[in-house]
This record gives sequence, structure tokens and C-alpha cells, in this order.
Amino acid sequence: MAASSQAFSGNLKKALAGLRRINLDGLRWRVFDAKGQVLGRLSSQIATVLQGKDKPTYAPNRDDGDMCIVLNAKDISVTGRKMTHKFYRWHTGYVGNLKERSLKDQMEKDPTEVIHKAVLRMLPRNKLRDDRERKLRIFSGSEHPFNDRPLEPFVMPPRNVREMRPRARRALIRAQKKLEQGNTMVNTQRKKEGSVVAAVGWIDLQMRCPMK
Repeated sequence: MAASSQAFSGNLKKALAGLRRINLDGLRWRVFDAKGQVLGRLSSQIATVLQGKDKPTYAPNRDDGDMCIVLNAKDISVTGRKMTHKFYRWHTGYVGNLKERSLKDQMEKDPTEVIHKAVLRMLPRNKLRDDRERKLRIFSGSEHPFNDRPLEPFVMPPRNVREMRPRARRALIRAQKKLEQGNTMVNTQRKKEGSVVAAVGWIDLQMRCPMK
């Protein structure tokens, strides 16, 4: 740990805080690379590993989760307009002191707190929450002081990209049905007009050439 600690240039005290209170025997050290990952999908996978839900021995009343090391938190990505429309709010306790900070400002101030809040709010609020939180270590860059540990890179599962969103698909189906109904009405109208023309032509023919 000494050699790796010297190579780490961040806040070593914060990175190693609370490790003595964790029983590290038998735990795996999973490494998550947040570069280019979507915040919600990555946080859900981290929460799953912290709770031990990826193990066949999972039980909701036991803490069987593994250590999670998240790197490159500054390169996390979000979808839509969350960077400017998502806000973190807190109250100082004084009258009228409701504070808020956008996701963009939070990423500039401390990007590790973004992932920390996302993962923490996905964990159940019970007596195991604090122990699971201690197993989460987030770093804004690619450096960390745990190089002497048996690290296992976590591979994100493939994302099943839908061809079209459900709302857009429903709108397309409605448009197709409306077009089909319009074509059916046009064909019906044409058949009626054709039958009327045929009847008029037959009547005209009878008037010109009356049957004896």
C-alpha cells in the first residue's frame, strides 16, 4: 500500500477513510471506468454490485457486496438536457436559505459527488446502507491508491438499443392506420362513383335503344 499511496496524487486521507471498518476478507475489488458511460446505467450497475445482487448468495439482510472503485468520474455523460435542467437542492437550516446547483456546476466543482449521490439514492435505506457506502470509492481521474489489490475490471453489459421509442412507435402506428383508413375510404368512394357511372350509362343506353 505504501508504494501505491506515494503514486496517488489525490486526497489520500479521503480515499482510505473507513477501510478499517470494512471486513475485506473474501471481497473482490471491482473497477468501473466511467469514461463515456451514462450516469444512470453506470450507477445502477454499481448499486447492484454494492448490494451483492450479482451473486447467487444474495440476501437482503446481509452485506455481501464487493468493493467498487470508480475511475474517470469527470468524463461521465448524461442524456437529454440534464446537464442544465437537473438541479441538486439542499437547505442550510436558516429561513429562506434553499440552495441549488445545476449538474453542470456540480461537475465543475466535484464530479465524484454526482456519481456518489446517484448510487447512494439507489441503495435501500436500512442499516446496511452505511457499510455499503464505505465500499464505494470514486476518483475523478484514472489514479487510485489501490494498485496493490487484486483488481477486476467490470465490463458493462451490452445495452439493448430500441429501434424507436414507444411514444414515437405508437405515433407511427396511428399515422399508418389513419393512412390505411383514408385509402380505404378513397377506394370505397371510387367504387361508389364507378357503380353510379355504370348505372347512368346503362340507363342512357336503354333510353337510346329501348328494348322491344
